[in-house]
Amino acid sequence: MSDRGMKKWAPYKSLVEQAPSLEGTYEDNKKIERPKISQDVAEEINEILVNYHNQDLKIRFFKRGRVYETISSLKKIDVMNKKIVTSDDVTIAFIDLLYLENY
Repeated sequence: MSDRGMKKWAPYKSLVEQAPSLEGTYEDNKKIERPKISQDVAEEINEILVNYHNQDLKIRFFKRGRVYETISSLKKIDVMNKKIVTSDDVTIAFIDLLYLENY
């Protein structure tokens, strides 16, 4: 009878075919639910957007299960579609805004 040697103790990720599936599962486990913001924070965000004059903003937003933060100016505030477009061409829905601050 032959011993399998180190194959017996190979890590779970040793099969190349499993790698994409395991990476997808790992990434899905790191996702979070959309954080809730308080009424005060919502009013501050509204105040900054109403009085915006081409200054840089520190923007924290939620997208696809993650929270992102960027420092950018705004190219467009689209009230009809309820979204903003940053100078980096990132489109953020109003509902995804978590925090705005003049930078």
